[in-house]
Amino acid sequence: MINYTKLLKKLEEKGISSYVIRQKGLIPQSTLTKLKMCSGSPEEVKAKLQAYKDDPKHNGKEFMYDVSTKTIEDLCQLLQCQPQEIMDWEIELDPDLSYESRFE
Repeated sequence: MINYTKLLKKLEEKGISSYVIRQKGLIPQSTLTKLKMCSGSPEEVKAKLQAYKDDPKHNGKEFMYDVSTKTIEDLCQLLQCQPQEIMDWEIELDPDLSYESRFE
């Protein structure tokens, strides 16, 4: 999972609030929600995603937290930074999903 805690900190450092993002149309509200849902410690992110799934109004659906590479590029241009400065990639590797396990 990609974690956007660094991005939210960088936005805060530059004085770019959620209000500014919405008012100036910097990124869509749905994207901002995805970025916020996927920020915090790994445990916090898992808890947010589980709470979303458990909320009756979502009928057990998983939260779609994918963000396009175009959005990442736009954010990097806005903040004049590289992707590694706004996100961390944290993944638990599952050997059952490896190429060798699936196709050999």
